[in-house]
Amino acid sequence: MSPKTPGKLRYPFLPDWGDPSWFTFPDCDGDSRKLGVQTYFVDGFLRGVSTDRELAFMAVVTDARLLAGALRFSFLSFALFDCATGHYGTFTDFDHPHAPGEAAGKLRTADDHLALDYRGTPGRCRWENRRDSSGALLPFAWHLELEGVDHHGSPMALELDIDSNRPPAPIGGRLLDGEMMFLGEPRTFSYFQSGLSMRGRVAWPGATGGDAPVFDEEVRGEIGWIDRQWAVDDFTKHQGTDVARYRNEWRVIQLDSGWDMSCFHQFQRDRDNAIVPWTGLSAQGPGPTHELRATHRVDLRIPDFVRSPGIVRAPMMLTEGPRWFPRRYRLVVPEWELDLESEVLVEAPAHRFPIEYWTGPVRVKGRLFGEEVSGLGFDERSQPRLRGFELAAALRSALEHGPGKGASTNKALALRAWEVEAITRRNAPAEAEAHLVGRVIPGLAGIGGGEGERLRALAEDLRLVLKGDCA
Repeated sequence: MSPKTPGKLRYPFLPDWGDPSWFTFPDCDGDSRKLGVQTYFVDGFLRGVSTDRELAFMAVVTDARLLAGALRFSFLSFALFDCATGHYGTFTDFDHPHAPGEAAGKLRTADDHLALDYRGTPGRCRWENRRDSSGALLPFAWHLELEGVDHHGSPMALELDIDSNRPPAPIGGRLLDGEMMFLGEPRTFSYFQSGLSMRGRVAWPGATGGDAPVFDEEVRGEIGWIDRQWAVDDFTKHQGTDVARYRNEWRVIQLDSGWDMSCFHQFQRDRDNAIVPWTGLSAQGPGPTHELRATHRVDLRIPDFVRSPGIVRAPMMLTEGPRWFPRRYRLVVPEWELDLESEVLVEAPAHRFPIEYWTGPVRVKGRLFGEEVSGLGFDERSQPRLRGFELAAALRSALEHGPGKGASTNKALALRAWEVEAITRRNAPAEAEAHLVGRVIPGLAGIGGGEGERLRALAEDLRLVLKGDCA
């Protein structure tokens, strides 16, 4: 059945894009090939049936076979977000590298369909295709159970039945047919699926960050996202064992017009953050046609940055010094008449992944195809700004695109910050620090509010890095 064919989705499902040996459903969600890496991602927005309180959730299971399959490594990450208060809780359980074998690991899988059973302590994940009364798989219907203890010490539990009313869509649209370069691996397979209808229950005593009220009620949701990636080789082949060569940012956007989008930006850190493929925007339109689009001509603007509080830490940190991440974003695609801006719902949503990793819910609004749109999404960031040229570039971007971008002072300071960046890039940190102290920092004193506070804190961290006082 083609995705363009009206009617109910059914198994087996063979889309009219992609290599059928890699994209036949439900087989491609199974584990028969014992691949180098597989990632299973799901997020969504939920409302309490009795209280109407809005929560978001995120879960990731990664399964990797390292050193040509000699070792297996998996992990589970699960998070809940209170969209009204900005409070969140996150939990991660690692199954550290060990010789493959079902008895030795925490993760069980099925060969020919999605069936994950991660048995962590104290967390657990069960995510599997549902079946009908005869035992046959229900197409694009799943049961999800998640358990964990968040970083504040509060237990979290989520149980959902999930159904999708939209067909899977390829990363890169028909340009790439779901085969992209990711973290240097040129043949990474990836699709997304939205249109999720979710119903179930959430229990999270620490939902407000205090003792009460306890969130324990039935929930419903109609905005959610499933994302899958897999590759024959594990990502350390090109990334390196220190996972420092490549980093990425990924933005999921679901609009009220029926367009759902996946925006990747990938950076090669050892080449001064050169933008590398796949970097671009993939989109699927509303039914019944579910039009596919993709473009690499995406203009990303970052109006402000936020400093990592360092509460949730990764096992493999790039530095012990200050780390700044994008706070909000603006995406512009002239050929689609697209101009979208994000609004932060959770300020610094760090998670304990192997590397520095932030993701959290956002609201978006703007224009698409000349019409006003709004929606919800998730904003994933694994590329911290911590080196001198990165912090200088962040300072320049915040001055160019932030709330005070129209002021002549901000425009002039942005140019001076660009000069600091240029001096830093020629490996002259002392000269760059002197230029920062003499030409930029004095001008920041007159910028008020939260914007001014963040700019001054960013400039001070930049000064310390240039001076060599930070790791």
